[in-house]
Amino acid sequence: MKHILCFGDSNTWGYDTDTYDVTLGTVKRMPFEMRWPGILQKSLGPKYRIIENALNGRTIMHDDPYFPHRNGRHSLEETLDANSPLDLVIIQLGVNELKQMFNLTAGMISYGMEKLIKIALTSYNNYPVPKVLLIAPHPVSKEIVDGRLGFSYGSLAYSKSLELADLYKKVAERCSCAFLDCGQLNFSLNTLDGFHYSRQDHEKLAGEVKDIVIEIIPT
Repeated sequence: MKHILCFGDSNTWGYDTDTYDVTLGTVKRMPFEMRWPGILQKSLGPKYRIIENALNGRTIMHDDPYFPHRNGRHSLEETLDANSPLDLVIIQLGVNELKQMFNLTAGMISYGMEKLIKIALTSYNNYPVPKVLLIAPHPVSKEIVDGRLGFSYGSLAYSKSLELADLYKKVAERCSCAFLDCGQLNFSLNTLDGFHYSRQDHEKLAGEVKDIVIEIIPT
């Protein structure tokens, strides 16, 4: 059996804007079979095991004062150790770094991602080093500043998000990792906040990831 870790933020967790409660300001999580790791598990079958480790608001390496304990660099080592042996680590992060309070360029975000990948490319408990698939998040909506969380992301989030794919691809090349650009999949996103994936987007992503998984870690 091949063991695959999906390490990500709310777009891996399955943040479902279709369930948004205006009064409470909360949303529910998509069922496992509707979010992309769950769809991936079903399509790959029993010879593969998907391990989800996703968290709303997770960052690559920055501390968010409004959402503590979301620093990916702080949690990845423990996650890799606890779930070893792993054949593949899939990482999809970077949207939360677009928040204006972090004041990061796209280059700085990608540099942080490179540091994170190097943590993943480590042997734990004397098992072989896992392979890594880096997923560049889909660019956020042009209208993100007018969305529910626009006050947090600001007017520069969209232009920065457009730069991430090319920079992430270069990171993947330097680290000899597989790469997938969500921007090439033409996601619909949602109209509530402009950056969370729709249920149809999760289906698209799972299909693309499946092909890559079978290619790099065949059973």
